Amino acid sequence: MVTDLLRRTILKKKEKFLFKRYEKGNIDFNAINNEVGIYIHIPFCKSICPYCPYNKVLYEKNKAQRYKEALIKEILLYKEKIGDKKITSIYIGGGTPTLLIHELEDVLQVVQENYDFHGDIGIEIYPTAVNEELLCKLKEMKINLISLGVQTFDDEKLKFLGRAYTEKEIHKAITLIKTFHFQCVDIDIMTNIPGQTYEDIKNDLEKVYAYEIDQLSIYPLIVFPMTSLSRRIKEKGLTRFSEWEEKKILQMIDKISIEHGYERTSIWTYGKNTENRYTSVTRESFVGFGAGASSHFGNYFYMNTFHTDAYIKALEEEKIPINMVNTMTGREKMIFWLFWRCYDGVIDQKRFYELFGKDMKKEFQLLFVLLKLFLLGKEKNGKVVLTDLGRFIYHYVEKQYSIHYLNYLWKRSMEEAWIEEIQI
Repeated sequence: MVTDLLRRTILKKKEKFLFKRYEKGNIDFNAINNEVGIYIHIPFCKSICPYCPYNKVLYEKNKAQRYKEALIKEILLYKEKIGDKKITSIYIGGGTPTLLIHELEDVLQVVQENYDFHGDIGIEIYPTAVNEELLCKLKEMKINLISLGVQTFDDEKLKFLGRAYTEKEIHKAITLIKTFHFQCVDIDIMTNIPGQTYEDIKNDLEKVYAYEIDQLSIYPLIVFPMTSLSRRIKEKGLTRFSEWEEKKILQMIDKISIEHGYERTSIWTYGKNTENRYTSVTRESFVGFGAGASSHFGNYFYMNTFHTDAYIKALEEEKIPINMVNTMTGREKMIFWLFWRCYDGVIDQKRFYELFGKDMKKEFQLLFVLLKLFLLGKEKNGKVVLTDLGRFIYHYVEKQYSIHYLNYLWKRSMEEAWIEEIQI
């Protein structure tokens, strides 16, 4: 398996990654960085998309109110731990976060009243949720980055994906959003949907760029084995593009994006302005609030319980809802940082030294020899920039990581509220 091979060769780690049940004292919260991002997870949806691997539950009004109160309690429990450290960004994901837009107004107010927050606020939006009232509320709440989950403009494919809207409704949503002049409007598009052709993907690209949005996030549909879509594809014998066909798709996306004046800003994003980005996954450190939210700072990566009821109950009892903790070695911490810099497509040698006090090329000699030898990366102004082939290889590795690591971790977390130990 690719992920095991990389763990043994690049990380030099024979044993699997270990997640253990959280106990008071096994996380040093003083290790939270002086600048840290916040992620808020809203798990509620009106319906469940068959491909979605993320933590979600069907919306219930009463439970949503209790969830809001739990979120506020969790945020306040961290007040002493975070202290006067700077909160540089807030990202709100789900689920369908705007189902709780009024509750989120209270949640954001608590953050702003209790923390030193100066930065962007981003939120994910479902197309049929878009209306003037919602967009006015987002502006009122000082949310300046929005990501609209379009997936495709093809009505037939939208139906297959369980998305309850049409191209006509997408057009209406984007047109209205543009009149509100948010700092960054990101559109999410999927490729490699079963039955999709190259021409289908090209049409989606041409349509999305016609709106002159700020950013496009475009990525392959990763079929997690735990989802119902995985079973459906097998039962119906549906076909998808191979890995090498996906490489051609990436090249086509690059070409069309450049023609429309968009530059690649990460493995799966393109923008007109590289400084104006919607990105929730590349923060060097972050604290997550909500059921299933993860956090990373210092040597720690940990996750809250995924079970919404267990999350609410824990906070009603004034308990921190952390489920499992992975305590990284120094080398694991460095490779975690490198992994997400590869997602950006640029690895800054100076920044690595600032963070870890080491020369990354000496510390990970094999990795950088391979990048150079196989033309996966090239040096430019003290940085290693991934080539087109390097980005494709990362694209492949990230998918394997999702299917073989995240799938198992998230599946177990959805099955059990509190887990004693997981090795992956």
